[in-house]
Amino acid sequence: MRWKIFPLLTAVFSLFALLPATARATDALMPPGSSQPLKEIRILSSVMVRGSDVSLLQICDASTLPEKWKSIMGAQDIGDAPPVGSEKFVESQQLRAFLVSLLNSHGVDPASVKIDIPSKVVVTRASSRLTQQWIEGVFKKYIMENSPWKASDINIENIRLSGIPEVPSGTLSYTVKPVTAAQRLIGNVSLSVDLYVDGQMARTIDILGQVEVYQNVYFASRPLKRNDIISTADLEVRRMDITDSVDRYATHPEQVQNHRVLYNVGVHQPLTLSVLDKPLVIKNGDPVRIVFQAPGLMVSAKGRANGDGAIGDTLAVTNTSSTKTIYCKVLDSQTVRAVQ
Repeated sequence: MRWKIFPLLTAVFSLFALLPATARATDALMPPGSSQPLKEIRILSSVMVRGSDVSLLQICDASTLPEKWKSIMGAQDIGDAPPVGSEKFVESQQLRAFLVSLLNSHGVDPASVKIDIPSKVVVTRASSRLTQQWIEGVFKKYIMENSPWKASDINIENIRLSGIPEVPSGTLSYTVKPVTAAQRLIGNVSLSVDLYVDGQMARTIDILGQVEVYQNVYFASRPLKRNDIISTADLEVRRMDITDSVDRYATHPEQVQNHRVLYNVGVHQPLTLSVLDKPLVIKNGDPVRIVFQAPGLMVSAKGRANGDGAIGDTLAVTNTSSTKTIYCKVLDSQTVRAVQ
């Protein structure tokens, strides 16, 4: 992409038509003892700048200038630096006219100064390329700090950048745009990263990577039949990749112990949450307290469960005093409430 700076130079030139107050203000800033006469202004044909703005001094050969004129030209902003990967041009004739006006504004006869301007002045922006190590560091740091899983359970691979990893030279910083609740930091993950150079927004890049999660999953150590109650002896633990089904398998003890199996499970098969019923808090034959409730009245009696039950289940309970069997709702591991 190429374009010319001359509209900006024209604007600067019009300001110098309002001289002498501007000239006097500039002269007041000059260092003492800088009375060396200006003999030559040599413009460079090719200039690479680091900052976001281009000054007149940057396109000059500074070795030909007295200190006073270095300061004067350094204060003249001729436009914005081009984006990385593109060029800007300074129009020679307008630049010459601008320099003549500048010399006149400071009481210097332009005829006494050799002005050397090439036919074309090209300005480019210095740049640096993002390293693979830097890209990987940004991605891994965000995943590790924001993932709901332990760092020891995460494996990150195939980190890559979408786009050309080149930015203007300068002090680089960045921010990662927050991932929404609907996005999960697992599987194929894309992070949108805003890059800043010397505190100014430079560009946005997308860093892609594969995030795998490994966890300890419970397996059946023996064939389990429907309605079997799982005990510690029925379990074995294996570490496996759950990236594609992170919410499918039982990975915590409370998800399996004392749970009932809803379907047959083969030996050495992983236990999925869908095959497990709610945890049983009361087993057949357990002593329980039966609670009878009525408006303004509550009494209790001792009983014995006639089946297994989880909280919220309804099961038959025998009153040990009257030997009468009634149906009760399980409240906790020791209490049931008579169903009206």
